[in-house]
Amino acid sequence: MSASGNPVLPGWYADPEIHVFEGRYWIYPTCSRAYDEQTHFEAWSSADLCDWRCEGTILSFDDVPWSTRRCAWAPSCAEKNGRYYLYFSAGDGAGIGAAASDSPAGPFQDALGRPLVDDYHHGAQPIDAHAFMDDDGSAYLYWGGWRHAVVAQIAPDMVSLAGEVVEITPEGYVEGPFMLKRLGSYYFMWSEGSWGDASYRVAYARSASPYGPFEREGVVLETDVAVASSAGHHSVLRLPGEEDGYVVAYHRRPLQDTHRDHRVTCLDRLTFRKDGSIEPVRMTHCGLGPCPAAPQ
Repeated sequence: MSASGNPVLPGWYADPEIHVFEGRYWIYPTCSRAYDEQTHFEAWSSADLCDWRCEGTILSFDDVPWSTRRCAWAPSCAEKNGRYYLYFSAGDGAGIGAAASDSPAGPFQDALGRPLVDDYHHGAQPIDAHAFMDDDGSAYLYWGGWRHAVVAQIAPDMVSLAGEVVEITPEGYVEGPFMLKRLGSYYFMWSEGSWGDASYRVAYARSASPYGPFEREGVVLETDVAVASSAGHHSVLRLPGEEDGYVVAYHRRPLQDTHRDHRVTCLDRLTFRKDGSIEPVRMTHCGLGPCPAAPQ
């Protein structure tokens, strides 16, 4: 069978979060369009990482009255007890919302009628939410723009926060937080640089706690002048059936394409060294070979 090829989604999509739900792979991206056209979220699914289908609109800002009706950015999805929860940016500073559905394909319904987060805790703009499910069933929400990163535990109902909002900003942080746990270590990743140019990239840190402290260790993903520019705002998934096989979903810009919204979603391998550090990702045009999904 042929490889996925990069990009894996047709058209302009950014900020992809990748999961395995109900025996399929899922990508939840930003529709990379002009601000006034960013009014909804879509989901894409695949049985093997190679052939992707659009599942249509999963949440429209027409159904989120407190939103600014634009800037639908960087969704994050989590599952608990057979219920799916979508955390999303609803406007440039309007807040982070929470929606729920019985299916990873939606439709998702606004769960609160108001933002889950609307304050600028520790200076963090309420955008770029990422929901992380720990091994013990605890859930955490990471978020933050304007060069500040914060985290709070998600309550058992999955649509409210429990406890203190803690600042965890590492050196170089700009936006796009993501958390991965591997062999007992918490890998906090983020985007740095400017999303509109070749300085955009992904860096990481490690800690023994989901709250840090996080000291920057190195770069995961960055511009390759032979392949693409502005690689960032990523997510990582451990592949089903592989003990230490990981895929990184991210967006990048085609070389010589300077249009602000021309960002494409791609998949490549992410590799850990023996000491637990992350080897910089090699971006490709071929992408990944087929890997069947497995029920969780």
